[in-house]
Amino acid sequence: MEKNNLKKGVSLYLIVVIISVLLAVSLNAGSLIVGGAKIIKGAADSVKAFCAADTGIEEALYNAKNGTCNNIVNGIVGGDAKYVYSVNVSYTGADCTDTGTTIQSTGEFKPGATSSSKRKISITY
Repeated sequence: MEKNNLKKGVSLYLIVVIISVLLAVSLNAGSLIVGGAKIIKGAADSVKAFCAADTGIEEALYNAKNGTCNNIVNGIVGGDAKYVYSVNVSYTGADCTDTGTTIQSTGEFKPGATSSSKRKISITY
């Protein structure tokens, strides 16, 4: 009768070990999925910030083509305050249409009050 009781104890021990291993694997997989989702969200916000910076560059190039070399400060993309850019134009010639002009644009995407992504683009011609 003692051998049967030992066998029952071993099977209970094996069940607890198997359930523990499955729980650990499940929690680890869940942690990886949540971490990956955060990285993907950050990448999407980064692309939006890059697009805002690109908008600043395009506006500065358009203004330079029309002979306006002033800096563009705190532009808003499409009227949405979440997409902001700031442009700095510096030139060594007579104006921004000469060679040696550098345009630097910083784009920022602010999806919430506490988070933001920033990207900077610089071109020289």
